[in-house]
Amino acid sequence: MQKKNSTQLDISKNLKLYYLAVGIIVFGYIVLSIGGAESFTSLTLGPIILVIGYLIAIPVALLTGVGHIPKKPAGEDTDVK
Repeated sequence: MQKKNSTQLDISKNLKLYYLAVGIIVFGYIVLSIGGAESFTSLTLGPIILVIGYLIAIPVALLTGVGHIPKKPAGEDTDVK
């Protein structure tokens, strides 16, 4: 029987994008809370940032392809120079 080459998922790019999206959303809520009830930041800027976070950044983080890192077979661990 042949050994199957197992692969390891590379999710570091997805995690970075996900953390960036969460940061954008948190920043949107912070901007939303700044100023009074009738201020530009709480009526316009905060909701725009939240829409960007929820409708653009989160889907991009989720839909970005997950790369595969092929594992080396057990005999090929050492580098010979």
